[in-house]
Amino acid sequence: MSKASTAKRRAAVRRRRTLLGLLALIAVAALVLLVWRPWEAGSDAPPPAPSGTAAPSPQPSATPTPTQPFTPVGGTPETGEPTEPCAAEQVRLTPATDRSSYAAGERVQLSFTIENTGEAACSLNAGTAVQEYEIRTGDQVVYRWSDCAADVQDNVVQLEPGAPQSTVPVEWDRTASSVDSCTAERPQVAAGGAAYSLSVRVGEYASTAATQFILE
Repeated sequence: MSKASTAKRRAAVRRRRTLLGLLALIAVAALVLLVWRPWEAGSDAPPPAPSGTAAPSPQPSATPTPTQPFTPVGGTPETGEPTEPCAAEQVRLTPATDRSSYAAGERVQLSFTIENTGEAACSLNAGTAVQEYEIRTGDQVVYRWSDCAADVQDNVVQLEPGAPQSTVPVEWDRTASSVDSCTAERPQVAAGGAAYSLSVRVGEYASTAATQFILE
């Protein structure tokens, strides 16, 4: 056999081996792709929002309105055409304390509700300028809130029927009051089981019943 024939045969063998190697590499790459599947990467991610649709912006949290230390009773501030004044028989005032008995040294929280018991809205001045808390023991008046009230104001409001409104409580330090004692040290009232009663007034409207409590 000639040398030329031998060389040709060796060249053909090399080409076949090269081709087989390339085929083997292609097969391995195909197998890797089938296992890895890169085209499925990120398939769990949520689809993008449609174009032109803005993402919802976070809503700011509501800011609570601070409570004033003492405000006139509720009701809708009267605007526009005034309603008829409330008749005495359609206004119900109910005095209240935060408890019925107080241990030694505990201060008393005074408040009241006002309700229009009629069938139509009516208006009245419910401001602090015309509010009164009065505390008695027996027939003796020992405390009036108006004796030393400061920064009082008028406030004409409209009361809707059947919608009671409440005041923010006023604290009583268990001292006797008078118009002459506002800047002086006031004496403590008797305690040790003494009974007291609270009545309230708003201008010409007064509570028909008092609330009883005990000071220990």
